[in-house]
Amino acid sequence: MKSNRKRSESWYVLLLISVAIILMSLLTTDIFWMPLLFASILTIVLLLISIWVRIQFVLYYSLAILAIGGIIGSSVVTDNGGVLSGSIVVLGMAVIGIIVSSLLKTPLEGNHESGKLNAILEAVQMSENAKRVLFRDRELSILRNTVQEDIARGEFHSALVLCDQMAAIFGAVEEAEVLRSKVQTIIHEFHDARISEEVEKLEKMLTSHKWVEAYQDAARLRRLFPESPRLHEIEQRIADVRIQYRHELESRFLQAAQLEDVEKAMKLLRELDGYLTPDEARRFRDTATEVISKYRDSLGARFKMAVSDRRWQEAIEFGEVIIQQFPNTKMTEEVQSMLDTIRTRLVEGETSV
Repeated sequence: MKSNRKRSESWYVLLLISVAIILMSLLTTDIFWMPLLFASILTIVLLLISIWVRIQFVLYYSLAILAIGGIIGSSVVTDNGGVLSGSIVVLGMAVIGIIVSSLLKTPLEGNHESGKLNAILEAVQMSENAKRVLFRDRELSILRNTVQEDIARGEFHSALVLCDQMAAIFGAVEEAEVLRSKVQTIIHEFHDARISEEVEKLEKMLTSHKWVEAYQDAARLRRLFPESPRLHEIEQRIADVRIQYRHELESRFLQAAQLEDVEKAMKLLRELDGYLTPDEARRFRDTATEVISKYRDSLGARFKMAVSDRRWQEAIEFGEVIIQQFPNTKMTEEVQSMLDTIRTRLVEGETSV
């Protein structure tokens, strides 16, 4: 039995035999035909399936099914010994046909499998350059989509690298330049918005006089956006604001000292001390000495007044400030000698109440 992609004469013969057996089974009530009826139906289904799905040795399988139906039908009827023998012979022929056909495949099938194998080997052995030429359009399409995805995710540097590959490897220079210009425009817009936000934060630091944090943040911005012209003078901006604030402190200090507002002048002097170099501090030495002397005398007077008025808690507070700010003075020695007694008086006063 020869088989190919077109239905052979044997295929039609088996189909007609199966249909004939079904008709005979429907026209008689003999139990002999019942197994043949089911075998014929199964054969027809198998043959019809082989129209859409390639089934190897389908004709042998169909013949074997009919033969098995004949064997089963003959086994239930005792006077059909000839049919039983014939069915066994047909089944044996079908089995032998399957075995022989599987061992001796047709040259067409062998050539088809060999062609597939050769195609696979050729694809594996193909050089990278040859593959790139062969699949150029597909890889270019993948690159375009990947560039768009990188832009959407904000991975601009990766998108620029892919644009370079499009131009250098695939020769799509004009298309790569268009995409590169698009990416660079988006980078500029994104960076400009980001820089504006960061500069606003930096200005808040300057307003709060956080100079160290401002310099650190400026260095970070310069590393992130080295090509931005808006950041070229950022350190100078911090230095200018710091100097301006120092001048304001100097002016306010001198004004408070002139008005003999000792408390305010002393507070400004402490803050100003962190901005002045030794050379700059010499300009304020006389004024600062006068302010410190007046402040010390003011603290001493308040301490003595609190002791005189028996305001023990205030006396302790003034005494501790004197000890902390003027540790190596005669006034501090006097205050230290009195503090233990004052604390005792404070405890006794609280207990008596």
